[in-house]
Amino acid sequence: MNLVEFLDTKAGSAQFDFGEIEAELGFQLHEGLKSFYSRANERIIRGEIKFKEADFIEPTGNKKFDTWFSFNHIKGEIEMKLDVIKSQETAVARVVGAYKEWMGGNDFGQRFLIGNLYTKIGSILILFNNETGKVEWMDCEYGYFTVYEQNPNGIIANTMDEFIEKLKRSAV
Repeated sequence: MNLVEFLDTKAGSAQFDFGEIEAELGFQLHEGLKSFYSRANERIIRGEIKFKEADFIEPTGNKKFDTWFSFNHIKGEIEMKLDVIKSQETAVARVVGAYKEWMGGNDFGQRFLIGNLYTKIGSILILFNNETGKVEWMDCEYGYFTVYEQNPNGIIANTMDEFIEKLKRSAV
């Protein structure tokens, strides 16, 4: 399944028991994250988007990070991948890994790694904030990794539905 097919698939198309995952994590998953994971029985979704900072990034008031992509001349077609769940058998390991492994033991709140943007400056993480429901980005190849706020970061979308809509408009 490619990115366009994934985006055209409705949430709930793939059924997973999130109770086991929530028990392992010790907290409930946000409905936005559940809707993301319930779109397909795949491991990885790959595709390209036509990236334009003004259309893709939500301003946060941090001028340096709000313009991080244009400052680094990131625009046009870029590759991306989304990490989803292939099967119920792998669901717990996959989602718990998306929560724990990318942080390297640091506490960055309830953020899940759901994908990557592959740019000319390297990989930029796509994160889902389980506490706010926002889809965020973080460039951990540049900043001081152990302190979240010191890494270039920002908001892609205020909800998962908004994120999916932005991808639909920019997928090539």
